[in-house]
Amino acid sequence: MKRQMISAIVLGMAFSTAASAATLFYDFGDSSRTTAGNYNNIVMNAPSVLSIADSVDSTGANTGISLDASGFFAGSNQSGPGVASGDAAAIFETDATVDNAFGHAGAFGTNPLTPLATVTMGGLDGSGATSYDFTFFGSRTGATDNRETQFALAGANSGVGYLDVTANVSEVVNVSGIIPTAGGTITLEVSPGPNNNNGSLFYYLGAMRVVSNTIPEPATIGLLAFAGLAFTLQRRGRS
Repeated sequence: MKRQMISAIVLGMAFSTAASAATLFYDFGDSSRTTAGNYNNIVMNAPSVLSIADSVDSTGANTGISLDASGFFAGSNQSGPGVASGDAAAIFETDATVDNAFGHAGAFGTNPLTPLATVTMGGLDGSGATSYDFTFFGSRTGATDNRETQFALAGANSGVGYLDVTANVSEVVNVSGIIPTAGGTITLEVSPGPNNNNGSLFYYLGAMRVVSNTIPEPATIGLLAFAGLAFTLQRRGRS
């Protein structure tokens, strides 16, 4: 019984120290398909809404986290799936997956090139104690070429993910463990991926999820290790 109590106390201390997360959702696309509830909507068509000063999290609480988008085409694409499936449906609402922000690094009529779009998040924890996990979705149904999109994130560290959005109804891409700069910023650059063979080099961003995670301190890691050892000794004592 004493060993059980020690294990429970140590595990409780470790997990209460290590577990802390908030989730934010963003919908990029058209003013006619904004996502209700606790979503933050970036509108690409006129009158556009390209900045959010104070994002809400999935519970509706204000976070003080800002977002600014630039470099996309001045309009939206609404050729995402009418009904998503798989991971996309499990994570995002339908109104978030049906439309996209997009850009093009190649010729698209007489429109000026938009080869690189930037999404900057501010007001994040710049102490180094928090990392952020990103999930991205984009889709262009009806296409048959490769419209791979690159999602490159940079803060105090960096990461990159790739997603072929052609006829995509279910797939997402995750980039995890991004730590903000000391100034509390993370920058996302969206562009055509290396396998994109579309003539206009279209790229897309329809929806984004951001999850914050407290990085365990060395003492917390030690507590987790000790908790595991205590649990092992407890099991051995019973056998």
